[in-house]
Amino acid sequence: MVDGRYQLCDICKTVAVFTPDEEVTCIDGTSKALFLGTSRGRILDVNLSTKNVTRVLQLSTNVPVSRILAATALDYLIVLSASTIFNIEIGTLKPISSSTTSNIANLALNKDPVVSDPFALQLALVTTNRFILVCESKTNNLEIQQEIQTEDNVVALSYNKYCICYALPNAYFVHNVLENKTLSLFPYDSQAIRPLIVNTDTEEFLVNGMQGLGVFATSEGVSSRPPLFWGLTSIISFAYRSPHIFVLTASSIAVYSSDQSVVLQRLPFTNGTLLECIDGQLYVCNNENITHLKEISWLERAEALLSSGKFDEALRLAENAVANSQYDEAEILKINMLRQKVALVLFKRKEFEKFHELAVMSQLDPREAINSRLSSKILLFLMEFRSEQTEKAAGSSEGSFDDSFAGGSIQLTTFLENYLRTIRKFNWTAGFRRDIDAILLRLIALRQDVLDAEDMSLDLQCTFEDCDRWMRDHMRRKFLITVAFCLLDYDNALLISWELYNENLWDDSIGELCLRVFPRFDSEQTILGWVEFLVKVDQDKVIEGLKRCSVKLNHSKIVRILQQKRSILIRYLEEIKYLQNIEFHSLLFSMYVEEINILLGEGEKSEILCRKNLRTFLLQPNKLNLLDIYTVLKSYRHFDVELTLLEGVKEKGSVECLEKLLTEYKDYDAAELSCIYTDTPEHVLKLTLLKFYLRNVESQRQFKSRIINLLNTTDFISNGAEVLQQIPEDWSLSSILPFAEGAVLTVKGRSYCQQLKKNAAAQSLKALSGVLKPAHVCIHINEKTLCTGCGAPISSEDAARYPYSNEIFHRRCLKS
Repeated sequence: MVDGRYQLCDICKTVAVFTPDEEVTCIDGTSKALFLGTSRGRILDVNLSTKNVTRVLQLSTNVPVSRILAATALDYLIVLSASTIFNIEIGTLKPISSSTTSNIANLALNKDPVVSDPFALQLALVTTNRFILVCESKTNNLEIQQEIQTEDNVVALSYNKYCICYALPNAYFVHNVLENKTLSLFPYDSQAIRPLIVNTDTEEFLVNGMQGLGVFATSEGVSSRPPLFWGLTSIISFAYRSPHIFVLTASSIAVYSSDQSVVLQRLPFTNGTLLECIDGQLYVCNNENITHLKEISWLERAEALLSSGKFDEALRLAENAVANSQYDEAEILKINMLRQKVALVLFKRKEFEKFHELAVMSQLDPREAINSRLSSKILLFLMEFRSEQTEKAAGSSEGSFDDSFAGGSIQLTTFLENYLRTIRKFNWTAGFRRDIDAILLRLIALRQDVLDAEDMSLDLQCTFEDCDRWMRDHMRRKFLITVAFCLLDYDNALLISWELYNENLWDDSIGELCLRVFPRFDSEQTILGWVEFLVKVDQDKVIEGLKRCSVKLNHSKIVRILQQKRSILIRYLEEIKYLQNIEFHSLLFSMYVEEINILLGEGEKSEILCRKNLRTFLLQPNKLNLLDIYTVLKSYRHFDVELTLLEGVKEKGSVECLEKLLTEYKDYDAAELSCIYTDTPEHVLKLTLLKFYLRNVESQRQFKSRIINLLNTTDFISNGAEVLQQIPEDWSLSSILPFAEGAVLTVKGRSYCQQLKKNAAAQSLKALSGVLKPAHVCIHINEKTLCTGCGAPISSEDAARYPYSNEIFHRRCLKS
């Protein structure tokens, strides 16, 4: 089991390559190699992938290596040994150059340099004569930019951006390079603690203080950030990697939170000498080993919590880690893997609500959940189909539908159905929606015989073949028909329908469904096949389906199929009368005659209906020859009324034919049909019929309803007032309200029109009088009257008036 956040992993056993009494004095490196400085003046190159020492460099000084800094951007090491700086090429471990000075006691590399040249280095060099030299190194040239004089020898320092933090034997200081200003932090007792400094953030440092405190400092002095308390145990070294502080003592390595004074983990480690953070990784040394202090990934820790049943803790750990990574895509993938593992465990435990939430959140392939519980008989039962993704899971198991175990698994199957219905809508299920839909259909089939109307609208991604075998094996062929309809596989639906019919398993409810999907049929061949089948199973509503077809049909083919069912054929021929096809009209007429002859002795109601249809057909426009029809009907004794109607067709508005129907045959329905189809625009026949009803209504009370219906027809026009006077006084006016309202409106309309005419005439006369009045003005002419044009006197014989004015002119003057 994983315990804690970090673990120790051996990198290299130094005891095997060191000489007697040789120790590690300093360490640095890259992501691929570590470089160890030893007390014998050697530099060892340790390959991190092979964990072997690959190269060794013996410096000529043959004295301890004090400091190694890896300048990876320039591909060389900066090595301090015997107060001299060496530049050593990383790739070959060969010296490139060395400094001319030999008074360097310590050095630090600016971890956050502010330089215009990306290949320039900023260094802080500590000299033996109590100076800190702020330098910039370019192409092996060292340029001193600032000198900082100290009161004593510098024993530790760290450099970041514009700030240098350093320790003298008795106190800590910070120096602001920009302002060239030094601040004292606090004193310490070098006999009690070792002076240690580590850079934690931009211009922020952590120093080893008195009384077991780690104190934060900035260029402004001691930071307001609370110090860390790590106890009075002597500290050998410490390092920082956000968000943790790592403290090396003689017996252990303690991991602290940088924000809280709490130990997160303590790892036993004895005789440690150095602890460094190199390229984001932590390495610790003792006299025998170089050890990697490896962080245990949050995923490993979470999985350990998961294995111990601590699901909530595992998920919280994962969510915090992903949040800290600012939701890096790779980390999101990891947390989803963890969520999926938790979800699968919850599914096995039947904690379905929690499973649903995590499964959707982590985009879990539902087939994994089902596969994880294949020991369940119901799931084996559901998975009996072959698709690329489920072949292994299903194996070679076979099953049959058993209500006993299906019923016992209602909770599971109900949940699965709802779950699959939910997730099939998400885009991330597109790759396996085919299998989802295939299983979903099986789950639905467990609880109902057919797909309902809502499910028929599902955009299923599975194929008919995915469902065919399973549905047949488990006696779900009726359900399979609806699946075929849903998948627009009408031919297979028809095939199964014939199977059920031939096995006496047909259900009329399926026929109803077939009729509902008729508008979806996209080929004439499919429609013809279904028409033949539905006629076979006595589905009289097939005509309704045909009426809603969007495909252009060959009606002759339909007629041939329908000939096996007379009643359906007659209905179909009635529906296509509008085509005015002589063949269809002839067939319909002959079938009416045959049907009436058959029904004469069987039932009055059916015969009456058939006669009404025949009469309507005869009265409507058709392609038949009247003489031929007349001849056929004349050959029978019971078509006298129909023959009379034909006479009315030949002569529109024949009152004689109407009166014959009323008085001789007393067939009032036929008389009303005659009025509907053969009346004149003046409604001669309807008025005749109305008068007949009104004359005889006292003796024939059944005429009342006929009168009311006749008066309430929308196109009936008559002198309403006159008719109303003939209505018996005991009739309720409400029964003929539409007619009465129309009559009143008609009278009002006529009166209004007359008033309008009267008003218009009056206005016209008034306007005309106004126009004519100026033209007949009376003007008196005497000896003093003068011509307006020439000013000479004018006589009445020679006078003329200018139109619409009182001015008088000579006729000659007016012409000029």
